Amino acid sequence: LIQKNTIDKKTATAVSEEMRLTGAPLEAILRKKGVKDADTLAAKGEMLGVPVQSIKDQTIPFDILKYIPEESATHYKVIPLSVRQSVLEVGMVDPDDIEARDALNFIAAKVNMPFKIFLISEEDFQMALGLYKGLSGEVTKALDELETDIADVDVDKEEAQTAGKGETV
Repeated sequence: LIQKNTIDKKTATAVSEEMRLTGAPLEAILRKKGVKDADTLAAKGEMLGVPVQSIKDQTIPFDILKYIPEESATHYKVIPLSVRQSVLEVGMVDPDDIEARDALNFIAAKVNMPFKIFLISEEDFQMALGLYKGLSGEVTKALDELETDIADVDVDKEEAQTAGKGETV
């Protein structure tokens, strides 16, 4: 951020001191100092050598979310973003998380597809995590519709059987 003239050395020193004293996350302190989240994320991505992706305006289809179960996504802070050229694109809040990378290696082997990591913000992660709630809602809705259809078929069968018993041949 200093190299990009986003903050000066005095601000950087103040941010470091506040982190040391309060234990607050770097991003929160920088935000308080007037640094845009996008600038912080871009600098972090550049430092880690990981491309950055914003998913604020992006819709992630349910068939993509199914690649990583909600429990795994929540625990490791990873979200499947898309599949491009047979590569699963995954958003991660912390690309340095070794356990999360191990989990992604396991998932990639299970679905027989390589993955590519993108750095995403905590806010984008939370927003995308909410899409799983929509997924469970869709599953519930589909099950309700199936139960209704089955009940309708059962009623139709009963009516047909009742109608058949009342007729004389």
